[in-house]
Amino acid sequence: MKLLAFAVIGGFAFYLLICLFMYFSQESLIHIPYKQFIGNPLDHGMEYEEVYLDADDNARLHAWYIPHPKAEYTFWIFSGNAGNKSYMLDSIKTIYDLGYSIFVFDYRGFGPSVGNLTEPAMYRDSERCWQYLTNTRGISPDRIVLHGRSLGTAMASWIAAKTQPAALIMESGFTSMADMAKNYYKWLPIDLLLRWQYNNLARITSVTSPILFIHSPDDELTPYRHSQQLFEATPGDKNFLTISGNHLEGFMESEDVYRAGIVQFMRQFVQ
Repeated sequence: MKLLAFAVIGGFAFYLLICLFMYFSQESLIHIPYKQFIGNPLDHGMEYEEVYLDADDNARLHAWYIPHPKAEYTFWIFSGNAGNKSYMLDSIKTIYDLGYSIFVFDYRGFGPSVGNLTEPAMYRDSERCWQYLTNTRGISPDRIVLHGRSLGTAMASWIAAKTQPAALIMESGFTSMADMAKNYYKWLPIDLLLRWQYNNLARITSVTSPILFIHSPDDELTPYRHSQQLFEATPGDKNFLTISGNHLEGFMESEDVYRAGIVQFMRQFVQ
């Protein structure tokens, strides 16, 4: 009996240690920033401007503005949870070649951007970028398309729910970070441990702009059903584009379908 009691106590202690580890290390599990760039827009034939934006609490954001000579709309691309904006260059080039200008910034700790990374800070920084685009650059909100990829869908949906952009694109999106965590760690008390919410489902009903959802059933990181749930919860104008390929390269593996889907969505609901 004593051995059984020790085993139970030991097992519980080990479980508790895992819970504590997950609680205190979740920031680094969710966000994987890289400082070093692997390229820049000019490497892909795109002229660009470097932008530095001062945010609150001494944070400083680094961004690229890539003007297209014939653009009527600016796509604001929100990157995923790993790397930095230079890892989005293939995606940026795809959108640029459709005839749109591009704006993309690095989250705190990603690339040259600095500052204390928290979920509220991510939202405030996104609002700061919105002010830059609309006030400093003078771009009308109805000429801005918010395009979130993976983790970036959380910031894109946040801005879309608070403003009135031309459209919102949710690519490989998720319902909430809690749902994502439960998908991977079903044996942990996620609701008690999780400090990062990123709840797309809670605010998608507040978005009044047209929304395009893009996802692949082959996505090995973010379940396809998450985008289906978001689509079903969206009350306004919406479309769903199914592509093939994995989480990171689906847009390249399905390039023709991907490009045609965005063009069709823009013609039907925006332009």
